[in-house]
This record gives sequence, structure tokens and C-alpha cells, in this order.
Amino acid sequence: MDKRPFLIDCDTGTDDAIAIMAALGCPQIQVKAVTSVNGNVSENFTSQNNLDLMEYLGRTDIPVAHGAVRPLLSGIVNDEGGSGTHGKTGFGTVSLPPARHSSFDRRVASELIYDLAVACEGALELLVIGPMTNIAIALCNHRDLAGLIKHIWFMGGAVQGGNVSPTAEFNIWVDPEAAHIVFQSGIPMTMVGLDVTLKAVMTSQDIQTLREAGTKAAGLTADLLEFMLRRRSKGGEDLVMHDALALCAAVCPECLTCKELFVDVEYAGRYTSGHTFADLRGRTGKPPNMSVALEVDSSLFRQWLVEAIRAVPDK
Repeated sequence: MDKRPFLIDCDTGTDDAIAIMAALGCPQIQVKAVTSVNGNVSENFTSQNNLDLMEYLGRTDIPVAHGAVRPLLSGIVNDEGGSGTHGKTGFGTVSLPPARHSSFDRRVASELIYDLAVACEGALELLVIGPMTNIAIALCNHRDLAGLIKHIWFMGGAVQGGNVSPTAEFNIWVDPEAAHIVFQSGIPMTMVGLDVTLKAVMTSQDIQTLREAGTKAAGLTADLLEFMLRRRSKGGEDLVMHDALALCAAVCPECLTCKELFVDVEYAGRYTSGHTFADLRGRTGKPPNMSVALEVDSSLFRQWLVEAIRAVPDK
């Protein structure tokens, strides 16, 4: 069976890195490229994290590209290091050897996205686990791109609530205008939002199982999860796999319960900028534009993620 071509667009902090590694262990997909964006930390860190990660895992065959360093109009720009959630550089207290045998692709993210979409002749799928700036730029620059993307699987938004404001989730809040452009593109997509990802929590037993695997990917994932354990002990976020759950939606859909809904983004409200409006009751009269995750089987998800990470070969 032919593998499904995927491009991963991300603001690589801790759980982004775990999602990337899981993608490399999924037998159904082929990671064609990784593109970087400002978000969890500034783009100079997210791009370097991606390059270092690919070389560490022996995947220098996968192009890594720089992406947007700031949102389209408003939102947040991480000019300095990150917060306590992902540490200063995005990998918490984990340090990877700097890449010495690979370099960034000559194309910026938006151009690489388009080139791959053309080359894949409509089969390319996007895993978008950061702000949507790169995707929006690509759509604005290439009028035919929407018809060349098979599906977008993204972590962002929420049917209810938020984590940077009472109504907004971080990835959408960073660049709400970009998310609006992507949502209105007509590309088939699946939203895996904060209210569901907060239930995708790993455990100390998962860390032990990964440690025992003895591979680079499993060991690095265990290191990142142990950083999250220390973060939790200081009152920070739990061992939450926001981004890996979006990948899970693509390759292990039985883990999630989804519903077709119309969703849009508020990008002008003083108190609601970045809010994802999900029309649960059909009050707008507009047809659904995406599938929205509403529930997760956390146990099945954890099992899937551990096995995907364990399947990443050392090279």
C-alpha cells in the first residue's frame, strides 16, 4: 500500500517534537517535509529544533524549512525565548546535538508547501500543529493550492474555553487572521481542539515503557515527558499530548469521536480574538466546513502513541 504523503508545519516545542517522532513511526504515512513557524518559541528556535531533531534521528533526507517569523497582522511574536511551558528554546531542559551535516531547504515554508502539493498531485496532507501563518501565506500566494491539499489535520481552537484567554486557544490566538483564511479555504480539515487534547495525558508508566525500548526516539520522548513531569510538579501543565492527538486523528481515528460542524474564527473582538466558533446546533445555517473532535479514548490514544514512538527506527 502506498504511504500517504504528509507535511508537518509546527512551532516545535516539547509535544510538537513528540508528534513529529510519532509521525516517523506511523507505517501509513511518509513525512515529506517539516516547516517551522513562530509560536511556542520564536521561529529561529523552532526551525533549529526541527533541523537538530531530524539529524539526531538520522532523517536528513527530510527537508526542513524556515517559516513565518511573525503573524499576518496581530497576535503574538515570540522575539525572546519561550515560557516555562516549553522552556527557553522549546525543548524544555533537553538538549540535542546541533545539526552539523544538514542545512535548511532553500525555500521558505509557504513555497515548499506549494511545491510539494503540486508534486504530490492532490494527495498531500498537512499536519498543522502550530499557528497557521505559513498555510495562510501559501494560500494567498497560490490560488490553486486549496485544490491540491487532500486534508488538513490541525491542533488548535476549542469548542469551549481556551488557555490564553477565557475563549481562545494558543495556536489560533497567535494568528487568528491566518486561521480564518485557512478555515474559509474549502480544504477538507479536521480540528482537534484544546478541550479534547487536555484529556490526552501520558503517565509515568508510559515513560518507563518508552525507556525500555532503548531507541533514540523513545529515549528522547521519555526525556521530554520527564521534563513535563517536573513542570507539573511546579504547578505547570500536565503531560498533555496536544499535537500528537492531531496526528492520531489522521491515522488512528477510532481514538476520537468527531462531528461535522461549521467553524470560524473571531479575529476582531477585544475579549474574544482567537475564539473558534463551532456551530454545534446549526444556528448559522451554514454547511459544515470541517470535522471537529469532541471526545477521545485516552487509553487507546496512549497505547497508539507509545507504539508509534517505539516503531521509529534508529538510523
